[in-house]
Amino acid sequence: MGLLNLDSLRSHGADLSADVLQHLESTTSAVTAPVVRRRILKGCRDDVSKVLDFNKMSGVSHESICRELIRYSRHNLPTERQLPEDHAILQSLSVELLTQLEIPLVAFQESDVYNIHRERCTGALHFRNQGSRNDWVLVQAGSEKMYGALRGLLPAKLLALFKISDYTCENAVRRVTAVRMLSAVNSGFPLDIHGLVTVQMREDARDFTIVDVGTIHSQAHLISEGERR
Repeated sequence: MGLLNLDSLRSHGADLSADVLQHLESTTSAVTAPVVRRRILKGCRDDVSKVLDFNKMSGVSHESICRELIRYSRHNLPTERQLPEDHAILQSLSVELLTQLEIPLVAFQESDVYNIHRERCTGALHFRNQGSRNDWVLVQAGSEKMYGALRGLLPAKLLALFKISDYTCENAVRRVTAVRMLSAVNSGFPLDIHGLVTVQMREDARDFTIVDVGTIHSQAHLISEGERR
């Protein structure tokens, strides 16, 4: 699905009536920034309401869940807005578990048109009366100068998409995802034997890593970046 703003519609020669043009002009911001930038979480589940419930849903220990949330908080949030590190309080925080992440990706040779890529994460639940679906994505794990041809991105499998509401910090909502990360062989540069970039399971063998939703990209991201270059 692609989204266009008023200027883009005009440039594409859209035949719009005077009434429609007047309405669009009255509701269009003077700022000509792209229409869509933020990732959107959808598909709320009702089997998880608190951090404590993740143990029932994933089988991961309470200790592991709290440890990864604290690690995420320390590395990504300012000191005054970090999640509580007391495990009892942390496990009591409200959670909204979701099944879909919409990621906007700028269309090829366009600056104001976005294609929407939908990544699914159903856990153990079936997707459309078939098996479960937990998509592979790319995580922004470093700068573009890292990991060679991967340009700072590492492959990962979605394990959970969720929002955490922190009542200890003005009910601030954190949009995060649990992923199983892979690592890049040969620092992300193609191997001489076949000329391809290779990835493998991480040596630290962590069950999962929690990252900010804003770091998640669709697998089409690398193709799109290559086209623009």
